[in-house]
Amino acid sequence: MTEIPIVIPSRGRADKIKTSIAGAVLWVRESEVDAYRSANPDMEIIGHPDYANLAVKRQAIYDYYGDVFMVDDDIDAVRRLWIDTDEMPIYLAPDQMRDLIQATYQAATAAGCYLFGFSNYPNPKHYLPGKPIRLSGYINGCALGLRKSDSLYFTERTTAAESYWITLLNAYVYRKAWIDTRFHFAQARKSTCTLPGGQSANRTLRSEHDDTVFLAKMFGSAVGWKRVKSESFNVHQYQRTLKIPL
Repeated sequence: MTEIPIVIPSRGRADKIKTSIAGAVLWVRESEVDAYRSANPDMEIIGHPDYANLAVKRQAIYDYYGDVFMVDDDIDAVRRLWIDTDEMPIYLAPDQMRDLIQATYQAATAAGCYLFGFSNYPNPKHYLPGKPIRLSGYINGCALGLRKSDSLYFTERTTAAESYWITLLNAYVYRKAWIDTRFHFAQARKSTCTLPGGQSANRTLRSEHDDTVFLAKMFGSAVGWKRVKSESFNVHQYQRTLKIPL
């Protein structure tokens, strides 16, 4: 059975890697390889030249591997949303995370899906027992799987919205994705916008605005502005929502 590579793109966080998945590979700048190797001696590390942004890095990873699962470096845990706490542990061990990714890859392949992922909602109250698998919806870039396709790609036109781009492009081309809502990949609290390294230096309120405008130009009414009750960097007026008509 063919296994899918599990790749962690990272930058400026050599000693802050939170993601612990058995067999995962770190993809980092060549100038940071030594630092990452020193801080993560048990992990395979691949160096790359500087890229303009994360979208270009993701495309390079996709070109290199073809079938690949990309996971962010700030994943605190992978949680079962469908289980009673007395039945088995809520959180997966590193080898179980790897096995989950591989099993989901096989299921997505069998279903003819080229994009796959997991629930975007951490709270079990959003889990629907009668509908554990969804074939449409947003897949968070923190844990995103792709199969090789000449029709799917990441565009450097986005600064920090590459997961929205690939979700929308996949829906346009293939009309379905594989989303296993029984599991959630949980990012460390507030790490997306405040943890040094990663996308923190690139993402701004202006880039968020420009990303949403660009996506709306490309995909029309499938992209909208999200209503927010309060504004901060984590919750702001330029956030987007998807309405995929499938």
